[in-house]
Amino acid sequence: MNVIWANRLVAGTRTWDEVPASRKEGVKAELADRVAEGKISAELYMEITGEEYPGGEISE
Repeated sequence: MNVIWANRLVAGTRTWDEVPASRKEGVKAELADRVAEGKISAELYMEITGEEYPGGEISE
């Protein structure tokens, strides 16, 4: 489910406020993995979650 929520957030079809509280940590971890893999930017992570990417800035 975390992957599905992350996909929806990245696509812009859902907002962070719509993510169930029980899923937020897992979805953040999924999004952080995507930043680390270069699939999304640290800026997009911040736009989605409202928090800075925990691994620092990633150069692209």
